[in-house]
Amino acid sequence: MCVVTGATRGIGRATALSMARLGYDVVLVGRDAERLESARADCARVSPEGSAFAIRADLASFESVRRAAAEIAQHAGAVHVLVNNAGVNSPVRETTVDGHELTFQVNCLSPFLLTSLLVPALTRGAPSRVVDVTSVFAHLGRVDLDDLNAERRPYNATRAYTQSKLASAMLSLELARELGDSGIAVNCVSPGLVATDLLRRHWYAAPWLRWTWSAFLLSPETAAARIVRVATSDAIEGMTGRCFASSTRPVSMPRATSDVAARQRLLRTVAAMTGVTVGRG
Repeated sequence: MCVVTGATRGIGRATALSMARLGYDVVLVGRDAERLESARADCARVSPEGSAFAIRADLASFESVRRAAAEIAQHAGAVHVLVNNAGVNSPVRETTVDGHELTFQVNCLSPFLLTSLLVPALTRGAPSRVVDVTSVFAHLGRVDLDDLNAERRPYNATRAYTQSKLASAMLSLELARELGDSGIAVNCVSPGLVATDLLRRHWYAAPWLRWTWSAFLLSPETAAARIVRVATSDAIEGMTGRCFASSTRPVSMPRATSDVAARQRLLRTVAAMTGVTVGRG
């Protein structure tokens, strides 16, 4: 069983389709009911033997994430692959129903919460893999542990996005360490610069500029192939706490991820923000 978040468009949809073609039972998680059913139907059509199941969830709500995790566990029993792909890059500061800055919650807090809640199912599916989709922009990020919600200074969309992706990479390393010999591998994929609807709320998504995307950006299908490789390849069996890009050879993670004390402080802070117990439980 493979779970893919943000599965209604872009990289997530392409990833779900690829996993379905490989014969995996696929659980698609997304916000838009119509797009979700369309993606589910496509996965069911291309799957040689697997099934496709859709769960509507909004990562801007912890309650919604918890409901989705419970539904996944009930439907799947054992989870073999979890792809944390869903992401946003809000051009203005928005606050979620839980009181957190939108980009940080969707890109970092909610994937951490979902992963933590699915640890029992991932343990039942072991050896299993968690694939966190990060970004090359994580290398430009700085995690402000005293202002994760961007409350103390004027909001900057780029800063919020790079912080969220760097924080996600740091948490991937800590979860890999926490889960230890559980049989759950936790790795990141940095798929490259990709033409997706994540860009749709920014000035460079203007129709007169979109024609340039294919010349400079990877397609969602190319990015998805990199994610699927990390989710399925025998070449990385047993590897955890690594980052991959265009091959099964690990690539360098942002320098800030090497600060173990900062990673552990972030883990404790995020665990408190999401109300979860870290580890296998």
